[in-house]
Amino acid sequence: MEIYLIRHTEVAVGRSVSYGQSDVELAVNYEEQRDRILTHLPTETPAYLFSSPLSRCRLLANDLATSAKVDLQRVQFDDRLKELHFGDWEMVPWAEIPRSSLDPWMADYVNVGPPNGESFGALFDRVAAFWQEKISPLAAENPGPAYIITHGGVVRALLCLFLDLSLQNAYRIHLDYGSLTKLTTNGQHFTIQYINR
Repeated sequence: MEIYLIRHTEVAVGRSVSYGQSDVELAVNYEEQRDRILTHLPTETPAYLFSSPLSRCRLLANDLATSAKVDLQRVQFDDRLKELHFGDWEMVPWAEIPRSSLDPWMADYVNVGPPNGESFGALFDRVAAFWQEKISPLAAENPGPAYIITHGGVVRALLCLFLDLSLQNAYRIHLDYGSLTKLTTNGQHFTIQYINR
């Protein structure tokens, strides 16, 4: 089974702001980035489309489904595919977060979450649960390509799962906005075809 992990396109809010699960606007170059994504997807109709329900993923998922002539009702939105929840830090500029709060998180983001937010370990657990429930049962059947439209943190968590990487090393993986990561799986074994294309 071919699986395409698709990170949403660029957002209008700058990188200087913590936005996690906040529903932010897309940058003006959305259509250009969407069209670039389409050039990297197979001509074969996707068997499954899964997406984060946040609008920056929802719009892309619906556009990819429309382009592939897939009924929009077949797009499955799943909260477990949302980005890391930054809690009290949502929509706060990173420079305004007190060091006394930020430093412990940066030292151990796998186990420590922002106030009223979640740790990367918690994100990993929900993403792994999504994989086991939704993807693993399908993979052995080899139904055709699946698209998963999601966020950088989720793609990194899945790569840690597939490659048995330490979660502490997840952010050593660079992922551009609008990038694709492709893997093949039979449900038990994974082969990464490419990352961040």
